[in-house]
Amino acid sequence: AIQDLIEPDDIIWVHDYHLMGVGNALRKFGVSARIGYFLHTPFPPLDIFIKLPWRFEILQHLLSYDLIGLQTRRDRRNFVQCVHAMIKDVRITGKGRVLGTEIHGRKVRIGNFPISIDFDEFAQQARSSEVEKRQKELKYIFKARQLMMGVDRLDYTKGIPERLMAFRNALKRFPDLHSKISLLQIVVPSRMNIPEYNELKQEIELLVSEINGEFTKPGWVPIQYIFRSIDRTELVAFYRAADIAFITPLKDGMNLIAKEYCASNIFKNGVLILSEFAGAAAQLHRQALLLNPYHLELAAEKIYQAYHMTYAERKKRMGALRKEVKRSNIYWWVETFLDAVFSMP
Repeated sequence: AIQDLIEPDDIIWVHDYHLMGVGNALRKFGVSARIGYFLHTPFPPLDIFIKLPWRFEILQHLLSYDLIGLQTRRDRRNFVQCVHAMIKDVRITGKGRVLGTEIHGRKVRIGNFPISIDFDEFAQQARSSEVEKRQKELKYIFKARQLMMGVDRLDYTKGIPERLMAFRNALKRFPDLHSKISLLQIVVPSRMNIPEYNELKQEIELLVSEINGEFTKPGWVPIQYIFRSIDRTELVAFYRAADIAFITPLKDGMNLIAKEYCASNIFKNGVLILSEFAGAAAQLHRQALLLNPYHLELAAEKIYQAYHMTYAERKKRMGALRKEVKRSNIYWWVETFLDAVFSMP
């Protein structure tokens, strides 16, 4: 289908792991057009990658592209290490975002291009009358309590059980949080035909039930749990209402929820708690509260720190976060990638 559509001067841009082999197939068809590839998921380190039975085939397919785009410097470093270890006669040159690679006389570029969001779209919607109305309703429902929010697709990489256990740890260790903070956990259904995902759903719902059963008091339920898809207006209203975003994946290519929360936080009064294993941490680590999601005690302490953070510090941190997300938005990502393709010799 691609071969039938392309013109001589076209550039082809292939996305994600499902289509890793497209570039190699096109080369076998004799296609000489420039082909870029972007991987939306993390690239594993050598000791993990080398376990794959198809490790050489995957590298061969990826090296058929003219430009290989990865999310973070860590992903790029992992990929380069795999190439060095498994491919002979490799020469890698250059510094900065894009490296030059020569393999058997063929030039391939490898770069890191952190994907992002349309900052202005989220910021404008956050100011809309519909979002404002819904946000006020949520604030009334939760009254004087601080609202901490997690929103994730149902997936084992998102660290939802660990997040719930960290919140339970915080409630056990810091009784002054009782009746003063609530966790709103939104889980969007995903791959429900796979048994392991149903098991994960059951694990999450059991934890929610146990924690609420242990700590609920008249007028306060610690965890509000939603299992359904929600529309954009409602989601942005939740972002606006949330005093704290609790985003703690065990591993994520980027995690755009973190960036959407910052863009929607138009009054700069929110706190971002972020896993160091999210790709977004490479850009947002200076002003977010970083944690290891497996370290439940530390995660609990970050919740406590976020709850007690002063308005001045919140505003300073969130202002810097919003500035970074606005600067490196989705249009910057596209332009940066395409500039690297067009500038190839």
